[in-house]
Amino acid sequence: MNLHEFLNALINYEKIPGYNYDLDAYKKFLEKLGSPHKKLKNVILIAGTKGKGSTAAIINSCLVANGYKVGLYTSPHLKRINERIKINNQEVSSQEIKKYIRVIKPQINFKTRIGARTFFEVLTTIAFLHFLKNNVDFTILEVGLGGRLDATNVTEPLFSIITRVGYDHTNLLGNKLSQIAYEKAGIIADNRWPMTDRQQHVLITIHQRQSVESVLKKIARERHNEIIYADDLHQIKIKRMTLFGTDIQIDGPLKEFRTSLPLIGRHQIENLLLALTALNVLKEMGFGIKLLALKKGVANTELHGRFEVISKKPLIIFDVAHNEDSFRALDDNLELLCLAKNLMRFPFYKKKKRGFYLVFGCNKDKDINYAIKNIFPKAKKVLLVKANNRRAMEPIEIYSKARRYQRNILIAGSVKKAIEYLKSKTENNSAIIITGSFYLWNEL
Repeated sequence: MNLHEFLNALINYEKIPGYNYDLDAYKKFLEKLGSPHKKLKNVILIAGTKGKGSTAAIINSCLVANGYKVGLYTSPHLKRINERIKINNQEVSSQEIKKYIRVIKPQINFKTRIGARTFFEVLTTIAFLHFLKNNVDFTILEVGLGGRLDATNVTEPLFSIITRVGYDHTNLLGNKLSQIAYEKAGIIADNRWPMTDRQQHVLITIHQRQSVESVLKKIARERHNEIIYADDLHQIKIKRMTLFGTDIQIDGPLKEFRTSLPLIGRHQIENLLLALTALNVLKEMGFGIKLLALKKGVANTELHGRFEVISKKPLIIFDVAHNEDSFRALDDNLELLCLAKNLMRFPFYKKKKRGFYLVFGCNKDKDINYAIKNIFPKAKKVLLVKANNRRAMEPIEIYSKARRYQRNILIAGSVKKAIEYLKSKTENNSAIIITGSFYLWNEL
């Protein structure tokens, strides 16, 4: 059985509906491998609906700039599984993955449900083993789904971070924000883990919707966690925003400094606030966090697929937006794209005729109402596609939902065909926006 055959034989809740996780069974599985999750150094655990990947990427980049060896585990990937597991931005190799699988595979029973591990749990285990083998100084883990039952939640973090909580995976996590917040709050440290040098465990978050914030406060109080609100600790002023970065002025306990954030959009400022607060907590714990390295780290942050320009002529932008909050952020960026004088620096953009064409595809379990009602009507034309994924929604179903809000809709056989068609139709002053799912990136 080769690498892909092995991984495809596992239950993959990223491609099929489900949420049947059992952390106790997973811990017993890890025990057979020497409990690598208990040996990892300086774990930072990040949950939330929106902004997890960006926050993780900024923290990672700043710690690497400060001279640390950093393991970063994120999901999902855009093209290769290897992207999920990195040390100082170097992806784990396929050969290394195969070696870890040879260790893991004997502990998996494919004939019964007992002992069989999921796709995500196996990749999480590989990340644990890889980071442990390479003796990383820090382990940054992005929670996959929810938090309470997620495979990453078997670790013992220095502190937990919860980014913006909103509606996503409602069929699995609950229809109310309070229910979703409860699942996310499952990563808040409790008395299972020994105290660090700090007097209390720490939860880093931002001020949230009231229903979310009340849940986080309640659970943090029950588990004796100090809550640090990132948006109270630092102030960030946007000096200039372009399609390739945002010049910012930062003021707070890490001192005042100016730098540039390559992640585009006003919503990324919130993620930067969370990252800076995490770095300040680390500094208070005694870790070496230097100002010049912070400036460099923020400026060198790399994260593909977040309002990313993948072509200048014609202007093509890909964004992984796939839930209400991320669609709102995309909508905000599109307003800037079409209206803001300080965003565009391209000579082929004419102020009077700015606009965009939309290529859209999504999964069946996603709430796309905001996109349909607010983004679709603003597009000059919408091309619907189906990603190569069993959870993908049929374009005709999207069409039935969207036709009352946008009359100019076509169905394309693939993202590539949609782009080819639009290239022949797109004026020099219009952009092509591709969005709705992580899985569309692999179709480019």
